[in-house]
Amino acid sequence: MKAVLLLFSLSLLLANACEDTATFPLGESFTMSPQQELVNKSADMTIKWLEVSEDSRCPKNTNCVWEGQAKVSLLVNGNPLTLILRDGKPEEAQALVGEYIFTAESLSPYPEGDKIAPVDYRLQLKVSSL
Repeated sequence: MKAVLLLFSLSLLLANACEDTATFPLGESFTMSPQQELVNKSADMTIKWLEVSEDSRCPKNTNCVWEGQAKVSLLVNGNPLTLILRDGKPEEAQALVGEYIFTAESLSPYPEGDKIAPVDYRLQLKVSSL
């Protein structure tokens, strides 16, 4: 009987651990790390940030001919989505997916000359319903 009770307790513990998936709010900004996956159950949506596929932003304290841009690659419910962050072009940082608007608000850190390690990036994202 003790073994059955122990097995039942372990099953409940594992079931609760599986329920603790990281979530994101609708209509509010949230921060993601590369390779992080977040869920919003009410929207039946999963977002995974795959990578920064391009970061050609002009480093601080330098003069550049072009300000550059950063591209972030996401998976939304398994479908690819790319958002582009570029000064003066906020519409490129937005995408409509179904009845939701995805907005990449910022990507940090901003380049200062040295190459940024992929794990150091943070994406400020907002998902809003129409």
